[in-house]
Amino acid sequence: MSDRTGIARPVRLAVAGLGAVTRNIHLPAYARLDGRLEMVAGCDVDAAARDMLRQQDPAIRIFEQFAEMLQETKPDLVAICTPPFLHHQQCLQALDHGCDVFCEKPMAESLAEADEIIAAASAAQRHVVVNSQFPYMRIHTAAREQIGRADFGQLLFLHASQTFRPTAQTEAAWRQKMARRLGFEFGVHVFELIRFFFQAEPVRILAHMPNPTGANSDVLNLVSMEFADGRAASILLNRLSRGPERYLEMRLDGEFAAISTSIGGELGIEAGLHTRERRPYFEFRLVKGGKAVWQDGNRSRILAKDGINPFAHATAVHLGNFIDALAQNKTPAGSARDHRKTLALIFAAYDSAAAGASIELAPYLAPVAFAATGRT
Repeated sequence: MSDRTGIARPVRLAVAGLGAVTRNIHLPAYARLDGRLEMVAGCDVDAAARDMLRQQDPAIRIFEQFAEMLQETKPDLVAICTPPFLHHQQCLQALDHGCDVFCEKPMAESLAEADEIIAAASAAQRHVVVNSQFPYMRIHTAAREQIGRADFGQLLFLHASQTFRPTAQTEAAWRQKMARRLGFEFGVHVFELIRFFFQAEPVRILAHMPNPTGANSDVLNLVSMEFADGRAASILLNRLSRGPERYLEMRLDGEFAAISTSIGGELGIEAGLHTRERRPYFEFRLVKGGKAVWQDGNRSRILAKDGINPFAHATAVHLGNFIDALAQNKTPAGSARDHRKTLALIFAAYDSAAAGASIELAPYLAPVAFAATGRT
């Protein structure tokens, strides 16, 4: 950003919501953008959260109410890190105060709300970017770079899976009240990655969401998607597992090779025998935050690894790109308009599960006409 003298200055940021996502992801990401970003204010209705930030950095102005923070500090950019049911209204408030917005996912709880945010951004001549940061992890960026190369070819099929064991801590507060939690809170990342890797929109979706435990929220998501050219993707999100946790594993099958990605640390030694070739193997693995592995039969090589906090790293890359786009007066990646397409897949998946049938995606993905201002 520049002041009235034309001198470049850091973007002035205010943060709504000072809970775990702010402490564990956003604050470490902001630290990586030192000199480009200045956090001037934060707000939270929880006194303990306010006190924690006040102790961490006394220079940051702390508020209880979002509207008061906007009025008193007049930031350039607002990061919305509150529970999802607040995102829609707080996006609109920030836009009404002339701020650009960096909103946590999901941006809205309905497509109508998403459309309202897009329209408001267009009218205000401001940008809303959603922190769908998983594509900016090193492992996913490296995997995407292989697609289309001679030794991988076209991406034909992708399978993504998570096995996650909920705890009292993960189910605390607002999360336990989300009836559609699995698809919206975590599945949003997977749908985003599928669009990122295929660089296309699916045309048809079929979902099953059985709930053998009778839990308030969904515990199993089994989703398959088909593209116009016959390529396909599948998702298994499992919150019933009592075995080892696997935060996110993906397998990308290309014409000539495969790529496997996984998020999470790993330290191990493995030895065995490749049955078909009757050839022994030995492998030592040390991974801090995730890995991407290129595979051709029993041959493999590491494409990339992520550090101990891949979420903060990816958020810093994504937010840094947003800041660059603002400075250059360009449309940023990860816009509200683009995020709407990811939301459309999630809503269609839930509708498919409710109907017990596959659903054509065209009506969900149909764009809404807005004034041609270039803002999103």
